[in-house]
Amino acid sequence: MEAPESGSPVQPEPEEPRRFVICGDDSLAYRLADELTNRHGGQVTVILRSRTSRYGRRIARLPGVRCIVAERPDTDAYQTAGLGTADALALVDRNDVANIEAALQAHDLHPTLRIVVRMFNTGLSRGLDQLPYCTVLSDGALAAPAFVSAAVGQATPRHGLRDGTMFVAGRDEVREHEVVCGLAITRNGDEVEVLPAHQHEADLVLAAVAPWRPETSRRRPMTHGYPLGTIAGRVWRRIRVVLGVFLGLLLAAAVVLALSRPATTWSQAFFEAVLATLGGADVEPTATGVEKATLVVLTIASIALIPLLTGAVVDAVIKVRLEVADGSLPRRASGHVIVVGLGGVGSHVVEGLHALGVDVIAIDRSADARGVSAARELRIPLIVGDASRRETLVAASLATSRALVVLTSDDVTNLETALVGRAVRPDLRVVLRLFDGDFADQVQRAFDLTISRSVSYLAVPSFVARMLGHELEAIPVARRVLLVAKTTVGERSLLARMTVGDLRRPGETWLLRLTNLVGSQLPATVADGRRLRPGEKITVVATRAGLARLMAEAAARPDAVRHIVPHE
Repeated sequence: MEAPESGSPVQPEPEEPRRFVICGDDSLAYRLADELTNRHGGQVTVILRSRTSRYGRRIARLPGVRCIVAERPDTDAYQTAGLGTADALALVDRNDVANIEAALQAHDLHPTLRIVVRMFNTGLSRGLDQLPYCTVLSDGALAAPAFVSAAVGQATPRHGLRDGTMFVAGRDEVREHEVVCGLAITRNGDEVEVLPAHQHEADLVLAAVAPWRPETSRRRPMTHGYPLGTIAGRVWRRIRVVLGVFLGLLLAAAVVLALSRPATTWSQAFFEAVLATLGGADVEPTATGVEKATLVVLTIASIALIPLLTGAVVDAVIKVRLEVADGSLPRRASGHVIVVGLGGVGSHVVEGLHALGVDVIAIDRSADARGVSAARELRIPLIVGDASRRETLVAASLATSRALVVLTSDDVTNLETALVGRAVRPDLRVVLRLFDGDFADQVQRAFDLTISRSVSYLAVPSFVARMLGHELEAIPVARRVLLVAKTTVGERSLLARMTVGDLRRPGETWLLRLTNLVGSQLPATVADGRRLRPGEKITVVATRAGLARLMAEAAARPDAVRHIVPHE
């Protein structure tokens, strides 16, 4: 091998890629592994139950991803996965208790390991909060605002960022000088243009002050009455047999009386039968045996009629009152949102809509679903049934509803329910939960169901950021996600050679704030030619690809030491 020429610079060894371990085999685990490998160049090992499961096969096909099959993540599985040399561990199983046990075991083995835990019931996470390197996230809570905003006809939730310095708003809700950045052009529904080059064209913006909006009314319980037709129908189903038998007896008695008395007309015979039944039969010594038997039967029927009718009505009323008490009797509602599926996502969506003052009717196949208790605590009407059946949606007053939000975990079931809803009401706003983006595009083209969201797609940026040691905030915009993140210009990073204008990349990244070395915040309108300096802090809004590129540019050169810092 030839020696390097004298005076030539010595190139540093290439930086070893970060290593990550993921435990889980569902859509979130798949997207997380894909994001860490393809966007951030990490080495990923996934511990899963089976390679042949629906997402197990997809995970196994990801290039550069190593799979380890284990019933649960234990010491042996962690050792095989090389957890001791990993930068972070993600526990994304759908079982909260299993995730807690796995997190505690991993912490005992490697106390300084960064751990990100997925939890449906965040109330169980109190013990994990005591671990300095552990973060608990709920994918349902992260994704729910996007479904809520879509249900009420907005492209993105209108809210303030966590630090309270910027707010998502419509351009018409703020003054022009209050606009920090144009986020997107959303006039074409779900076909949006994010971070447009012509910032003045964006109708969705980040503003420096909270936008003015009319004060919403205080949340009130749903006051729509129960339909008299529904209650009468329940009573009618129970008394129609009694009335049918009684009417049959009257008709039979009228025929007998008419035939036995040739001078009597049919109408007179029926009239006499009714009088004999309701008023009691008169004694007629000259009546034939057939006539006497008929009158006796009518008298007995008249005695039994009132108790039978009373029992049927009382039984129907009691059952209706029980249905009213548990919320299963559908109300006559209008302007409400129907939420189908009360799992981890549906429960958060129901709570979000309720907080906005929007009336909700919930539907789930199971009375034991995760969000049923929350719906009942909020006094939200609940229908236990199959939402893909027309009668179930009709019972939820679909014809007068504001929107149908379908949130089960199965794409095919969601599509079937949406199509049944559209068949009942062609102009219905439908919001679908779909995992597969290609499938969502096919649905849009074939059925004109243009509003779809993916829970894992909306939630995965927050999981990735925590695994990388960063904090960010996600802003869902239709089917896209924009990320607000902070980073520091590294001493010998690529950012140190750039200008402010280099961080204004249409469709990818846009600078929001620059904090100089003395701690002063420079406005977003700082000149393009202003050069970035090592140690300065920048806040940007970016797409997922744009943020991955920015983080690579902000990273120190390979000879710098990388530290793992616990989350606050």
